[in-house]
Amino acid sequence: MSDALSSNKPSVIRAIISLCNSHARRQFVDVISHFPEEVEHVIARYGEIWTNEHKIIELGLSSTERLAYHASHSLPIMDEIKQWGETHLTNETVEANSGLGKAITYFNKYYTELTCFCTIEGTKLDNNPIERMLKIIVRDRRNAMFHKTLFGATVGDVITSMIATAAEAGANVFEYFTVLQQNKDDVKANPESYLPWNYLENS
Repeated sequence: MSDALSSNKPSVIRAIISLCNSHARRQFVDVISHFPEEVEHVIARYGEIWTNEHKIIELGLSSTERLAYHASHSLPIMDEIKQWGETHLTNETVEANSGLGKAITYFNKYYTELTCFCTIEGTKLDNNPIERMLKIIVRDRRNAMFHKTLFGATVGDVITSMIATAAEAGANVFEYFTVLQQNKDDVKANPESYLPWNYLENS
């Protein structure tokens, strides 16, 4: 799953291409200041779909039950948004080249890919968890431009990796780093004991 950039589509293997609804939603959010009433309508309707997803999680539905729930409750909303956009463009109440027009065009063009979560079992609604992970790397890459030396950038990479790994393991990163510094000699002698998951078991 990704946004609709052609460079993100696999070219070596066949794959089911589902697109991230957060990206589609953001197309509308980015122009809300110019089209507040129209965009608020779309955002409100889109919000109901995420509400459906949260309800599915709360109910503990299986993958098959989740698909049926979204097909019944979310697909009609997606279809309504598509019809709403097509009506505006057809009636020329929204200029096709405007920000809102482009958002509508994006949604309608990739409607099939955006609704995969309603038609293909196991398809995610959005790509937010992976996006959050990627942002850690993107942020580190940007920060690396301000290191004075290659060694400094390398240290920054290691620290970023440690922070991300500790957070993913569920450790309190501040406390974890404090323990590493307080026990630096033992960390050097027994590094495996201070891996985040082992640190949590021993703390």
